[in-house]
Amino acid sequence: MTAAQREERTTFGAGASRPASLVVAMAVGAGLLIVTATGRAAAGVALMAATGVAVGVATLCRAREGPAWAAVGAALTPLLALGAMAGVALVAAGRGALESAAAGDVGAVIPATTLAVGVGLAAFGATGTLGDGIGEGAVRRVHRSALTTATVVGTAFGAILLTRFDALGALPVPTVDLGALLDPVLSPGGPTVSLVSFFVLVVAAALAGRAALSTLPITELAPRERREAVGRAVDRLDADLRAAVKYGVVAASASLPTVLPVVRETLPVVGLGALVAPTAPRAVLLGLGVVVAAVTLLGRLLQALTGSVAPALGRLLPATTGGVLVLLVAFGGGGAIRGLVGALPPTIRPVATDLLATLSPAGVVLGAVTVALGGLTAALLALVVCSGVGLLPTRGSSGTLAGAGLTLCAVVLGVGVAPVLATFALVGLGIVAWDTTDQGVAARADLGPRSAGRIEAVHAVGSVAVATAGVGVAWLALSVVETIGMADGVLVGAVAAVAGAVILLGVLRG
Repeated sequence: MTAAQREERTTFGAGASRPASLVVAMAVGAGLLIVTATGRAAAGVALMAATGVAVGVATLCRAREGPAWAAVGAALTPLLALGAMAGVALVAAGRGALESAAAGDVGAVIPATTLAVGVGLAAFGATGTLGDGIGEGAVRRVHRSALTTATVVGTAFGAILLTRFDALGALPVPTVDLGALLDPVLSPGGPTVSLVSFFVLVVAAALAGRAALSTLPITELAPRERREAVGRAVDRLDADLRAAVKYGVVAASASLPTVLPVVRETLPVVGLGALVAPTAPRAVLLGLGVVVAAVTLLGRLLQALTGSVAPALGRLLPATTGGVLVLLVAFGGGGAIRGLVGALPPTIRPVATDLLATLSPAGVVLGAVTVALGGLTAALLALVVCSGVGLLPTRGSSGTLAGAGLTLCAVVLGVGVAPVLATFALVGLGIVAWDTTDQGVAARADLGPRSAGRIEAVHAVGSVAVATAGVGVAWLALSVVETIGMADGVLVGAVAAVAGAVILLGVLRG
């Protein structure tokens, strides 16, 4: 594979021209203002938007080669993780989800978390339209930085837990039943859980298989006269596993609406769920995935141990900058940490005080950063997987992410009590962000960076017109829904806005 082909394969977010970036920024800014006005969590929305922008900046930094850029991206990683965790907490507190969760309704946190993720995703996508865009390689580097920082911080946190093992008895430790954790996977309780968990197992096993194929020296170990045939077989198997991941993700996503009664009455959901419910194939998939993942991890450890020392240190030292900074703050800022705990709201101050007395200030900081980095690592991994299986477009993906974030906010607010106009406006702005970026990338590729700006105004006007037409289609759909008296009309209207606008956009541009 040539260098140009590798670059084409690893880049999924080419940058738009500056007028297109400005239009996307204005669309996302207007959408976030609507979310702030209707979401009842202004501080959390602002913090999540700032965190999304910062994640985009860190990703653009990691798109550049060199140890200095790697050190900058790694140093930003723990701050991004803490900002995201604090933003989600503020959104949940502003919408009253924390009080509901404390009362036993843990599900109330899900809409608030989804809204916060949508805000961060929209800001991240808008930032990605700058420069040369966000590539899959840059996202992978940020993910590796987060994973390395989490390893450093998590190791230090584990050491603190071991040294203070006796004091941990003062904390209420819940009993963890591993069998109960695996019940939804091996013995699902309903057709929706059965379908979703089965396809998730298929995706996990296929991802483990692809990782093993790229890590293990299968072709090199084959006899010399059969290496070419083995290489072709490995390539075919990798392509099949890639398709399994892609269609598994699509099938799992398509299985989520089966929780609705109207879907269960229309489609044979119960029969399909019973078809994939047996424990035996699920146990085989789970065991196969675990074994293959363990073998892959062992292979990568062997590669790391047998490689050259100098290149390994050249990659390792910049990547551990964030973890080292967290350790310095944790072990050198005990007084400041105690002051921050004393300034917490009265509702959570007693819990934080108990943790401070049990784990020490350094332990509290390391534990919080470890949890935050775990969430950030999972989010980046999801983005890498979606791009790797082709669920993100090969061009203009930054605008797609921005539009998806705004649409996600629209759906969450549409389920609640947000005005219908605000819900539809968010969907329309998401379509503008997506279409403007796609047209800007195409113009830049065809005409060059200087000439592309001359036609961006026309494309922006066209995007706004298409979005307006799509919202009109949705408004008509909502009127029909209200006429027949169906419940949850706002949500149905928001979904119709997405579908109607996308279909109309495809017709107009086809």
